[in-house]
Formats: sequence, structure tokens, C-alpha cells
Amino acid sequence: MKYEFPDNHCLTQNVITKLSLFDGEVSFTDAQFGALDCGVGRGESLLVVSPTSTGKTLIGLWGIAQNLERGANAVYLVTHRALAQQKMSDFRSQLLNDFLNGDHSSLVLATGDSVKDAAGENCADPLGARVLVATYEKYLALLSASGIPSDMRNTVVVCDEIQIIADESRGQSVEVLLSLLRRVGWLQFIGLSAVLDTKDARELSDWLGVKLLLSPAREKHIEYSCHTPSGLITANTGQPDLLIGPIQQTPNILDAIALVKHVVKHEPGSLPLIVFCMTVKDTYTLAELLLGPIAPGQGSLDFDGLPATFANEFLSRSMGKRIAIHNADLTDDERGVVEAKLLSKDLDVVFATTTLAAGVNFPLASAIFSKFSRYNSPRKAYIPIDSAEFHNMAGRVGRMGYEGVSGKIFYFAKSQSEAIDARKYLNFGSMPLIKARISPDRFNLLALQLVSSGLCVTEGQVAELILGTFSAIRELEKNPVAYQRWPDRISLAVGELVAQGYLLLSDSKQLSATVVGKAVGLSGLTPETSTYLLKYICEKQDSLTSCLPKIDNLGDMDKLIFLLFSAALNSPEFVPMNGKGVTRNLPWALEKHPLFNADIYKDSLAETVWRANLKPVNAAHICSMWAKGAQLKDLEGLAPDLRAGAIRSLIRDLSWVLQGLASILTAVVDRRTPTELLPSVITDTMPDLRKLARLPRVIRRVIMRLTFGLPDNVLWLMELNADSEKYKLQREEILALGAAGYSSPQKLMLGSQEADDCRKEVFIKAKPAPVVKANWLRDAVRDWKTESRKKASKYHIKRAMNLDSVVYFKDYYESLGDFFELAFERLLTHLGINHTKLDSNKTTGAPDYLISLEGSPHLIFELKSKQGDKLVDYNDATEILSASEIHGYKDTSCVTLCHPGVDPSVPLAINSCTRLSVVESHDLAEALLRLRQGYLTQMQLWQWLTTPGQAVSDDLPFVEYD
Repeated sequence: MKYEFPDNHCLTQNVITKLSLFDGEVSFTDAQFGALDCGVGRGESLLVVSPTSTGKTLIGLWGIAQNLERGANAVYLVTHRALAQQKMSDFRSQLLNDFLNGDHSSLVLATGDSVKDAAGENCADPLGARVLVATYEKYLALLSASGIPSDMRNTVVVCDEIQIIADESRGQSVEVLLSLLRRVGWLQFIGLSAVLDTKDARELSDWLGVKLLLSPAREKHIEYSCHTPSGLITANTGQPDLLIGPIQQTPNILDAIALVKHVVKHEPGSLPLIVFCMTVKDTYTLAELLLGPIAPGQGSLDFDGLPATFANEFLSRSMGKRIAIHNADLTDDERGVVEAKLLSKDLDVVFATTTLAAGVNFPLASAIFSKFSRYNSPRKAYIPIDSAEFHNMAGRVGRMGYEGVSGKIFYFAKSQSEAIDARKYLNFGSMPLIKARISPDRFNLLALQLVSSGLCVTEGQVAELILGTFSAIRELEKNPVAYQRWPDRISLAVGELVAQGYLLLSDSKQLSATVVGKAVGLSGLTPETSTYLLKYICEKQDSLTSCLPKIDNLGDMDKLIFLLFSAALNSPEFVPMNGKGVTRNLPWALEKHPLFNADIYKDSLAETVWRANLKPVNAAHICSMWAKGAQLKDLEGLAPDLRAGAIRSLIRDLSWVLQGLASILTAVVDRRTPTELLPSVITDTMPDLRKLARLPRVIRRVIMRLTFGLPDNVLWLMELNADSEKYKLQREEILALGAAGYSSPQKLMLGSQEADDCRKEVFIKAKPAPVVKANWLRDAVRDWKTESRKKASKYHIKRAMNLDSVVYFKDYYESLGDFFELAFERLLTHLGINHTKLDSNKTTGAPDYLISLEGSPHLIFELKSKQGDKLVDYNDATEILSASEIHGYKDTSCVTLCHPGVDPSVPLAINSCTRLSVVESHDLAEALLRLRQGYLTQMQLWQWLTTPGQAVSDDLPFVEYD
């Protein structure tokens, strides 16, 4: 440790006071002192390679805080959602008040789940946030969607766990992102890693053009003990060149559980202990061996309120004995319970896979590797994990800020060959070299992203960027013959994209993305997947759209959902095609037996020979059941070894593909796009685009059902949670209300004895009493839209203060009836939106307004405002259709503006109409405010309003940069 600042460290007094003193004293690790000495406080860009528990996060924080004081912005990139959420929580306390003036909108979290600021509000311009915490893939998606800024030299970029560039499945996206950032530049770059080989670190820092800081010393050392038949071999990071053993031990323990028992009994200072397992199944098996028989009785109450699953039933039994599991089977909430128990020191032993080695800090004193080899399917053999993974897992113990002098690692080599592999882990300076992750197989996706983002406008620029990547350097070094073929492969990929209609090539050889090509590029889906799904939807448009509800029938949403799910899960994202690998994996537990006879939909399936590969159809069945309200425990029982964590991961992956499909379809059906600019997969089949226009918002609504696991009639109840701090509705409670017939606002507001009894029965476990939560629900439903309007009004008026727009938005929110029309007109005039009032004394029964947005056809607007708890119903919402026809606008898109809101039964019912959408007043206010801020164009506003269904603010695009 160092107890003074290096000369010329240049940290400001505020940064020193708030982020550099601990109990009023200076105390730096070697890595922190070295970073200050190298100039992190002076704005120098660094790649810091130092073991876990050496305080690297603080180094990045110094760079952020220093530059925030100078008016710069910052991006902190991490590998996982959980880590992003932890950093967001940390930055709220470390940065928000002291460096961001308490402005919650200046601190934003962006993951695959959502983009929210520190107040929990949606963020229209995440790239403009003072501090953005994001996963690597989400940040790349944001840059692709908004266009890469031509200059980022006012932005600090911190890349945590930068070794993710070597990840087999995610490395390409990370490297593409770093390549883009290299091109546009930065104010300061700080890369952090614990497990980079020295050669890799030097070459990566050279490629990035930053200083390299290698600081191999740990303040808290780790002692490694390898148990072999010949005895114990030990090493310590404090003396990395000293290897001791083998030394005969009595007893010579070669079994993981025996060693766990020994540590628990004889080494209490080595607790809590993590036992790393190579498979999920091993976590259960080994935990059962340690637990032994458990007498029946009351299990843990920590999972009350969570849906029953195999994992939490196991945990509720084991945690009473201070034993837990942590693996991919667990849901996010279940992991949270285990992690909270670890932090509160209520656990002694945790059996875990790598899910507990993802960078989040826990007070782990020691670790046992039950095995260090993992089964490799392509090689059909057990292969030792590489040194980087081993030491990243091992580095979770003996961390700074927790009690104990050092961490301890135990592992086993039960044969001579295993002993040879085991010794490799004791060479602390040796790490596996980074493998090239950008490959010719994905040049088409990469080229489309580069052109769509505006970074490249010629094939030569695309080639220059790809050939300048870190992977290209490695390929040239490793296989120069293959590297020589890269330019031809790039040219071929670009040519295919032009032929498919995703890119345009002008006579002057300039490349640009078509509207649909740009949508594909920013969706993250591969061009192969996009083409596959578009071809399916065009060919089966009649089957798909015939499932939609109509005024005279309910349609067949169950069929539509299954068809969409099975198509997405059969796409190249999940199923290898044409020699290309997948980007997402389906649970292996679904490959053996059919769970559903898909022959009933055979003529409408994307893959008619569905029995040839059961995983996609089984996965579609699982997800369909979940969206209809099935319990996780019941879904787990449909296939051996299928667990809740794998199901939730499947749901996230499927939602991601469907979100991309909805965005691409929205671009396809845009009536402003000339036919010749549509992709060839569309022009080859020439579907009825008006029919297809019904699908994007239906797909987005299906995504919501998939996310929450709820039938359509009760989906709206999740909105109550957004406005409530006192109570939250659980999924099981919502399902129970729906099963009892209480799914509409009207029924839930009833004050009858029957309604009271139903609500109390649903909330039988609620604290402090069922009747309290029952009364809350009744009142919450009554005030639902009014409270949403109040909350949105406060938020929007605050944002409007700096735009000379306060009075217009204030009147818009506070007015009703004729006064609402006047406020609406004044707001449109203020925003420069051309409009004509149609309904007057001379033309009774006409729609309210004809609105003209730049570069787009006219829109018909009808305003419907209601008093109190009343909502706009189906008849009011659709009245505009007949009125527009009577007055000569039968082919014009119509919008019903609902103030304060629309009945939840309306949005899906109106999807059968190709020219009607509804929008609630607070959602339109968000769109108009973004228009005023310059975050939204009038052309984007038109597309958002004219997509059939309900226009919601979550669907608004992010700001685009030139």
C-alpha cells in the first residue's frame, strides 16, 4: 500500500476529498498509485492490468469525476446487467450529489432491459447523458441507432473487464465498439482488466493508442493449494516464483465435499466459502451431499412473494443450514436473495457456477474448485478451463474492503495428467492469448452496422476499419494467407447486402443504408435472421393477420403467438444455417421429447418439418405457456433438468429477437418508402403492406406479455406498479384476479361485498393485512390514469422550463373538453406543426384536425377527453374512422388522442384496422417534448403515430445524430 500521493497527480481537491480519502487518510494500492503516477488525473489514457481486488474501479472513477468537473461526459461500460445495476447504485452515492449537482437525469443506466435515468424515468437521449452506465452491447446498439458522433473528444470512456473482447460469443460486438471509438476519438480512455496476458496487454494498448500500466501485485494475496495423490502443491501470489510441494498431508483430501467439511470445521476464518462447479447439476449434487437429510419444517421466508421454482424450494431448505446455490437456474430475484445473504454474512458455503464470478464484489474468504475441466461437445472430451477464467473466478476471494488477510484457493488433480494441467494455473503470469473474434462469417452484419451508423460511406472505408481491428492484426500474425482473403470477403459481404436491398451503391460508389437496412443494422439481428423472418411473414401474412381480434370476433392470439415464437426461435440466431453458427443458444433440456404437437399449425409454421429439431418448437411452447400465465414451477416440470433461470434467459433472448423484428417491420410498412427501396425479400413476394402494418404493435404487445408472463386482458395491471411506492402487484396476484373475472378497471373499482371478498382473497398473504392492499388496489385503479397524468405532467413541465414551453405543456395537461382543444392547438403552433381545424359550426360531425408533418402524408386527429376515472372506450376510439370517411379522408391515417387515457381493452381490438392508432395524452406529450428538444423529427413522429395500435412512449426512437 502507498500512503501518499505521487507528484503531479493533478486530482482536484473535491476528487481528493470525496473519492480519495478513507477515514480521512490516504491509502492506495500499487495499481491506484501507479495510475495516478501515469497521469489518470492529468487526462492520460490508460490500460490498467492488475489482479482482482486492487481497486481498479476507483481508477476509472477518478477519470470520470475529474472530467465531470471540467464539463465533460462519461461512459462506464460493463459486461453484465447485474454489474451495470451495481455500478449505477454506486454512482448514485459517489457522483450524483458531489459531481452532478443532484440532477437525476444526468445519470443514466442502459441495459437490454431498459434505458432509465437515476429517477427511474425513460431517457430520450442516453448518449447525451453526463454519465452513462451501460453494457457493451447496449452501448453499441445506442450508437448504431443514433448514428456515431463524428467527434467524442468530450467523452471519458471507461471499459471495465475489457478482456471481454476475447469472449467467444460477445467478443465481436465489443471489438466493433472499440474500433468505432478508436475512429471517432475520446477525451480519455481507461481500460481495466485482471486477466490479460502481458503480450495481449501490450498489443491491445498499442492498438488503442493508450499507455499500459501493468501492476501484478495484490494487496491481499491468494494462497493456492492443489491436492494431488502425491501430496499438496502450494503457491502464493505474494511469492509468484515459489512453488512448494508436493508435500504429503494427513489426511490427503482429494474430494471436494470432504474438504468443505474440513474447512468449515477447522478453518472458520476461511468462511464464507464458494465451491465452483463446472455444471449447474453439480451445484445441486454437491450441495445435497453437504446438507445431508433435513428434517421437515418451516423453510426460509426469504422467497415469500416470489413464484415457486425448483431452485428456491431447494434454497428455502438449504439456507437454514447456511448453505446456498448460485447458478443459471436461479431467477434474478432468487440470485438477489442469495447475494444479500452473502453480504450480510448469513451463509457459510455457496455452490456456484461462473454466475458468481461476474465482477460483483462479495465477502468471499476462500474457494474450492470441485473440478477445473468442462465438457467440450465439439471435441467430445473434458477440457481444462483456461487460465484467464480460472483466475477470474479465483480472484473473487480475499477482496479489498473485507476482513481477512488473504484468500485461499483449493483444487484437485486426481491423476498425473490432471496434475500437469493443474500446475499451469500456478504460473500466475501466464494467461491465454486473445483469439480473433471478428471473422468473415459476420462481415455482412459488421458492414451493415458501419454503414447504417454513418461511420463508413464507401466499401474502402468499411474494409479499412475491419482490416484495422485487433482481430485483423491477430489474423495477420497467425494466418497471413487467410488474412489476404479478408478484402475479398468484405467486398462479397457488401455486394450481398446491396443485392438484398439493405444497402444502396451509387454510381459514385457511395454506400448508404436503405430505411429497412438501417433498421436491420440497429436491431442487432443478423441480415440472415432478418431475411428469414421477413420471408416467413410475407409468405404467411394471411395466416398471421387472420389471427388478430376484430370487432365481431376475438381472433386467435394463442396461434399468432406460437407462430411468431416458433419463427423467431427457428431463425439463424438460434439454429445454424448455411455453415454459420448461432448467436443465441436454446436450452439443451428441450431437445429430447416433443412437448407440443405443432401439426395443428403445420401449414403456417416457419419450419414445417419441426420434428427434425425439437428445441425451437418446445421453446416456443414453453414461452407461449408463460405468456398465457403458466407458473414457472409447472414449466420446469415439462422437461427433465429444465429450470426457471434457463426459461427466463430464453424469454429475454426471444424478446430481443421479436423487438428487432417489430422495428424492422415498422420500417418495411412505412408508406413513404418507395417500393424500389424495399429489400428484395419483400419485392420478390410483394405482400399487402397494409396487412403487415397491423403486426408491429401487436408484436410489441406480445413482447410485453412475454416479459411479464400475463394474458392480454390483465396486462394493463402492471402499469399500476409504476405509479406506486407503497404496494406492488405480483404476477400471481394479477393472474388470480384475472381467473376470478376481475380483469377490467370497471370491475376492480366495484365496492360490492363480492368484489371486496375477491380482492381480500387474492391478497391473503399481504402485509399488514389483506384488506389494506385490497383497498389500495381499488383506489389505485380509480386514480390510475389521473395519477399517471399528474406524474407525467410534473416531469414534462420540469423539462419544458428550459425550452420556453412551460405554459403550453401546462395548459395541455390541465385542460379538458373545448379548452383541451384550444391548448392542443396552441401547443401545435408553438412546435411549428401545421394543422387545420375541421370540426366547426359549418361542418358538424367532422374529425377535429387535419395535421401535416414534414415529409409525410396528412393525419386526421380526434381528441377525446374524459372526466375523473373514465377512460376512452372502443366506440369513442373508433368514431374517427367513420367521420373521416364521410368527410373525404377514407385513406388517411387516423389518430385518437385519449385524455387522460384509453380503456385497456381497446389497443388490441383496433389492430384489425390498418389506419387507426390511439395515443394517450402523456405519451403524446413525451413525443412532442422530444420534438421541441430536437430529439425527434416530425418524420419520426409521423411513423410513430401511424403504426396501427397504441402509440406508447417506450416505442419512440432515440435521438439521431448527423
